[in-house]
Amino acid sequence: MSIISSVFLILASASPRRQELLKSLGLRFRIIPAHIDENYLDGESPRQHVKRLSHDKATVIAEKYPEAWVLGADTIVVIDGFILGKPENKKQALEMLRKLSGREHKVLTGFTIVNAVAKIYKTKVVQSAVKFKKISAEEMNWYVSCDEPYDKAGGYAVQGKGACFIQSIRGSYTNVIGLPLCEVLEALINFKAINF
Repeated sequence: MSIISSVFLILASASPRRQELLKSLGLRFRIIPAHIDENYLDGESPRQHVKRLSHDKATVIAEKYPEAWVLGADTIVVIDGFILGKPENKKQALEMLRKLSGREHKVLTGFTIVNAVAKIYKTKVVQSAVKFKKISAEEMNWYVSCDEPYDKAGGYAVQGKGACFIQSIRGSYTNVIGLPLCEVLEALINFKAINF
């Protein structure tokens, strides 16, 4: 089988994790990050938030490249109805680990595929449930002293050192990393945006 090729696919994200996931499939694509306002709107649910941001990221780039297939995505971690963003410092990272310790949380990724010329706008939200073990204070201090937590939603990396905290995952593993590959690939194939 030949490498998966794209008519013209753009990833509207600077996320190294999303880039690595797409490259793992052999996909060829360009990286053009969309710089949009990612603040939350009043009354917006976590699901609405990731849907809106993924849509906004994809459409901003699709306006500049209307013949391209554009993929936008946004991932958040939710516990007790609260969204955990990226920790800015050790204190915030520790607070997040304390919230997640011994409990289950949700990871939601919204992804949008746009082709402006074909008038295709497809948005989907994929949810996974992640269960953490009870994390000791020593483990927390060890983890927040490394670089890993600080550019990740929820303050941990499932594909890195943070994996040692995870007891179980229900749903898509790649969704927890930042892009549900199964669903994304299925949509791209259905739209004939890629071929084998």
